[in-house]
Amino acid sequence: MFLYIPAIFQAILFAIVLKAVAFYGSLFWLLLVILLSLVLVGFRLVTKKWLLWYSVGLFTLSTWTMLHLIDYSFEKDIFIFLSAIIYYFFLLGGYKIGKKPNDETARGIVAMVLMATVFLFLSATYGVYLNFEVASWWLMLFYFINISVISYRYFTIIENRNKKDVLVYSLILGFAMLEMGWVINFWPFGYLTSGLILLMFYYILWDLAQNYFYGNLSKKTVIMNLILFVVLTTIVLYSSRWLPRL
Repeated sequence: MFLYIPAIFQAILFAIVLKAVAFYGSLFWLLLVILLSLVLVGFRLVTKKWLLWYSVGLFTLSTWTMLHLIDYSFEKDIFIFLSAIIYYFFLLGGYKIGKKPNDETARGIVAMVLMATVFLFLSATYGVYLNFEVASWWLMLFYFINISVISYRYFTIIENRNKKDVLVYSLILGFAMLEMGWVINFWPFGYLTSGLILLMFYYILWDLAQNYFYGNLSKKTVIMNLILFVVLTTIVLYSSRWLPRL
């Protein structure tokens, strides 16, 4: 069942605060505190657990940041609407996974919102990196820490017996994204295209790790993931606008 009334109310309230963030630009720090408080407290009340609190907090920060990178008001409205839907599924997934950790539907919802969070996080941080004088090593460190943490929290849902392996694979994912944080210095793309390519790179590694924990990892899986990454990357690169390097 995908209708959960408390989560619907929380998502509507989330959208209202985001709209206030877009409308009252001068109060963005105050509204950030209000938004984070609303999300973390609301998430605990709806899901009855602190499960995924770090991921939902990162999602909120990334959403708030992305909102300031969008220029046109109608695009902001669309973004707010989509963000509220993602937040709703955050609440629903957290609630379901808290009640039944082995529920495959709940795990699928959590995986979906994780990918949305990773995309927003990567795009938002790269957008800040492009628009402000931020040292690249800060970007790399930020990628490493946050990707490692949210990956670890997700993998502990599907593998809670061997947390040492979960930690190792999460750190590997974080280190891989750290390396990509250096590579994107040479990419002639905007933050959305870069975020999408980084997401695809993360997804391939994440899916391999997930298959390992499920016991489904094979040469065929590795090859298919590599082919998928090459095909999707080629499509994105071909269809994207290449920015001149100064």
